[in-house]
Amino acid sequence: MTPPNPEQPERGHVARAFFFATALLLTGCATSPSGEIVIHPSPQRQPTHQVVGDAIVASLGGASVTVQWLSATGVEQYFEGKPGLIYPWPKEVWKLAPPMVFFLRIRNQTSGEIQFDPTLTTLVTQDGRRDRSMSYEDMYQHMEGTEGSDARLQSLQATLLSRYVVIPPGGQREGLLVFPTLSPEAKHLLLELTSFFVAGRHIPGLFEFQVVRETTN
Repeated sequence: MTPPNPEQPERGHVARAFFFATALLLTGCATSPSGEIVIHPSPQRQPTHQVVGDAIVASLGGASVTVQWLSATGVEQYFEGKPGLIYPWPKEVWKLAPPMVFFLRIRNQTSGEIQFDPTLTTLVTQDGRRDRSMSYEDMYQHMEGTEGSDARLQSLQATLLSRYVVIPPGGQREGLLVFPTLSPEAKHLLLELTSFFVAGRHIPGLFEFQVVRETTN
């Protein structure tokens, strides 16, 4: 009988992480972006939107909506502020195919109910490429079996916006929207909250960003 190879579990974890990163690349683009990227809010054309620091704050039918892109450091800080949760992406994944992560907070300051379907949220590039936000099921399929997957998936399940959201008057909801790796040609982004209803009225949210690439030597 061939003795077990102690390196096999580690290789299995790495292979799983590589598969997940490849899936992010294939979903988002053919090749990974060159150099580090930083996503800044663009000047907003919507009169109800304003840029506050690195975030965009908007009033959608009386609801307060905040959207902010998170870098790798920003994602780490976000999860550090969530007791019991951990940084969910294996380092191999983020290095090879960094996902696009946006923080979203919705505060219902109206007297009606807010209904929002995050699965219909779209990230659009200037050339018309459209990517839907990734669901928890997508994450589970690719991350299950990677090192520490149980804790990572638990963190994603607690923070990923991938289920239909209903917010009563006075309530709020926040979480993460995750998209595949950005295409190398992307220069301008439009985040579309396509399915957003306030007291039964359809009020889609449009948030504009610009892509800055920092060349690495």
